[in-house]
Amino acid sequence: MNNAEKRMCNIINQGRSKMHKIITKRQQFILSLLLLMFTTMLISTLSMADDFCGIKGTVVNKKTTEPLLLANVILKGTTMGAATDEDGHYFISGVPAGKYQVIVSMIGYKTLTKTVSVSADEVSILDFKLTQMVIPMGEIVVTATKTKHILGDIPVSAHVITKEEMELANVETACQAVKYLPGVYAQGGFGWVKEAAKLQGLDPQYTLLLLDGQKIRGAPKYSADLSQYPAEMIEKIEIIKGPASSLYGSDAISGIINIMTRTAPEKPTGSASAAFGTYKNRIYRLSFGNKMGGLGYFLSYNRRESDGWPDTLIWESNGGVDTLVYIYDRFKDEGFQGSLGYEFAPLFKLVLKSGYFQQEQEENPPEQQRYSLNALGELRLSKASTLKIRGSWFKYNRLMLKAGVDTTDIQHELYEAELNYNHLVKKNLFTLGYHYCKEYHTHFKFDTLLQSGTVSQSTNSFFIQDELEFLPFSLVLGTRVDHHDKWGTVINPNIGVLYRLTKNLKLRGSVGRAFKEPPMCHLYTVDLFQANRWIVAYSDLKPEKSIGYGFGAEYGIGENLLTEVSFFRNDIEDLIETYHTGDSMRPNPWEPLYPVYSYKNIAEVYTQGIEFMLWGQISDWLSGRAGYTWLDSKNKETEQELFYNPRHKLNLELQTSVPWFDFGINLRGEYIGERWGYYIEPGLCPGLAPEPEPEMLESYWLTHIKVNKVITTQVRVFFSVNNILDEKYYEWALRKMTGREFLGGIRLKF
Repeated sequence: MNNAEKRMCNIINQGRSKMHKIITKRQQFILSLLLLMFTTMLISTLSMADDFCGIKGTVVNKKTTEPLLLANVILKGTTMGAATDEDGHYFISGVPAGKYQVIVSMIGYKTLTKTVSVSADEVSILDFKLTQMVIPMGEIVVTATKTKHILGDIPVSAHVITKEEMELANVETACQAVKYLPGVYAQGGFGWVKEAAKLQGLDPQYTLLLLDGQKIRGAPKYSADLSQYPAEMIEKIEIIKGPASSLYGSDAISGIINIMTRTAPEKPTGSASAAFGTYKNRIYRLSFGNKMGGLGYFLSYNRRESDGWPDTLIWESNGGVDTLVYIYDRFKDEGFQGSLGYEFAPLFKLVLKSGYFQQEQEENPPEQQRYSLNALGELRLSKASTLKIRGSWFKYNRLMLKAGVDTTDIQHELYEAELNYNHLVKKNLFTLGYHYCKEYHTHFKFDTLLQSGTVSQSTNSFFIQDELEFLPFSLVLGTRVDHHDKWGTVINPNIGVLYRLTKNLKLRGSVGRAFKEPPMCHLYTVDLFQANRWIVAYSDLKPEKSIGYGFGAEYGIGENLLTEVSFFRNDIEDLIETYHTGDSMRPNPWEPLYPVYSYKNIAEVYTQGIEFMLWGQISDWLSGRAGYTWLDSKNKETEQELFYNPRHKLNLELQTSVPWFDFGINLRGEYIGERWGYYIEPGLCPGLAPEPEPEMLESYWLTHIKVNKVITTQVRVFFSVNNILDEKYYEWALRKMTGREFLGGIRLKF
C-alpha cells in the first residue's frame, strides 16, 4: 500500500469514527435498511435481461364478458405470476419450457385452473372466463407458507376474509370480520382492549397479530385491540390456525391473524362515510388512492367517538367518603394509515406503509398511541427465484393520568428486519429466510412516577422450508431456529401434508412446535397498581412451549357446495398465569392494603376441538354458510377448564345480493354455549369487585341483521341492528354486555 492509499484509509477511518458517534441506534437501523434496498435495486438492474417467452391471455367475467382488473394469475408450484390490467390482459414472462397448471383467482369469483404447455422462445396464449360468486370459495393466501398458494392447496387450516365480504356484511372492524369463523371466539370488551380474538381456545396473546407482516403489540400481555382496524383500510384478512413458529417465531402458538391493508388502486378512487348509532356512536372515515405510472398511493383516516356502555361504575372519593358513581365508558380514537409504492416493472416492487393510532378514554383517563412504519420490497432475481425484504419500526405508548400530570406508564418499541428468498428447483419450492427483532421496554413506577429504566431484548432467527409437489400429495417441511439473548436457542419444526384423494376430496394434516416469549411487562414492570391490586414482575419466567396437531378433510359437492371438518389439539407447557402471592401493599400511607399479584409458569394445559364449516352458493344472488366448534380445554394441574371457552359455538350466515335492486341483506346468528367464568355483581366494575368465585356462565343466542342499498354508483346507505332480540349475556370481559344496538350511515365513492 503506497502513502496516498494509507492517507486515504486514515481519512476513511476517521470519518467512520466520527459518524459512529453521531449515528444513533435508530439511525443505524434506518441507514442499513436503505442500503439494503439500494443494493437490491442495483442487483435487479444487473441480474436480468428482457425475456419475451411466457404465457399471456385475458380474464373476463363469464356472464358479461367484461374484462376483470387485478385478477391474480399464478403458475402453481412456482414463484411466477401476474395481475390483469384494465383490459383484462396478463403476461407472465420468462417461463421455462414445460407443462404448467395456471391458476386464476379474484375476489368475488370462483377460482379456475387450466393446464398449458410452454415451448422455448414462444408465448403461449391462455384465456379465462370466471364465474361470479357472493362468497369467495377460493382465494390466494400468502402468509401460511410465505409463498403464494390457493387456499385449498395448503395443508393447514386457513381462512381469508376479503374487503368485498366485509362491505356486503357492513363489517366495521377486523374483529367483527373474524368472529364468525369456527375456532375463533372474538368478543367485545371495554377499557384498553375494545375487541380481541381467541383462536382454538387460547387467549388473544397466543395469536400473533400482523399488519402487512409486521408484528403489532398492545396492552395488556401484547393483546392488540382489533377495533383499531376499520374495514375501509383493509384489503383482506388472513387467518392461519395452529402452531406457526416454524416460519413466524414467537407468539404464533394458536395461529396468526394478518391484516393486509389496501394499496394503490389502478385509477383514482376515494370514499367518505359517516355512521351514527346507539350510545352516541359516531364514526367518520375518509380514504383516497391513485396510481400514476409506477408510483401509487393510498391514504385512509378514521375517527370514532362513543359514550360507551352506560353500566360502567367507578369509586369516587369525596372528603374521605368512597361512593359508587355511574359513568359511561366514553372514548374517542382516531387513526391514519398510508401506503406509498413504486413498481420498477417487471423486476422490483417497493411499498412503504405507515400508520398512527390514538385512543383516549375520558373518565379513567388513560390514553394509548401506536406508530408503525413498514417497508416491503420484492425482487425477481431470475425465472425461478424471488427475494423479499422487509424492515419495520413499531412503537406503542400507554399513558396514565397521575396527580394531574400525564406520564408514560408503558412504552414499547420494536424493530424488525427480514429477508425471504424463494427458489424453485423442479418440484421443490425452497424458502430461506432471516429475521432480526429488537425490542425496547420502558416503564415508569406508578406510585412514584420515577422511571425504572429501559430494558431490551433481541432475537436472531433463521428459517428454511421445502414445499414438495408430487401429485396427489403436497408436502411442506420447515423449521426455524431462534437465538434469543436471554433464553438461548429455540428450534421449532413443522410438517404438513395435503392428499388429494379424489377430485373433490382433500385430506390434510400438520404437526408443529411453537413457543412464546414472556411479555416484557411481565419480566420488568414493577409495582404496577391496577384494578385495586398490585402487579409485580417476575424476571425468571420461562418461555411457553407447545406442540400442535391438526387433521382435516375438505369435500366439494358439485361446484357450489363445500364442506370442511378438522380436528386440532394444542399441548402447552409452562403457561404463564397471574396468582396471588399472599402479600399486600399500600399505594399511599393513608390508603388501605391491597393484595399483591405476580406471574408464574404453571405445568401444562391443553386445548382440543372439532371445527366444521359449510359454504353454499344457492343462486347467483343468495349464499350461506354455517360453522360449528366443539372445544375442550383444561389445566392439567388443577383439572379446571380454561375460562371463557364455550364448549359449543355455532354461527349461521345468509347473504343476499340482488343486483337488479342494488340491495343486499346479511343475516347472522351466533350461539355461545356454557363456559366457566365470573359473574360480576350488578353495579360493580370488574377491577373494583371482590375476588369472585368461578361459575358456569349461561349460554346465549344472538341475531344480527345488516342491510345496504346502492342509491347511485357513488352513494350507498347502510343500516344494522346487532342483538335484535335484546339478549342480556356475560362475556369474558367479566361484565354484563349491552343489549340491542343500532348503527346507520352513508358512504360516498368518488
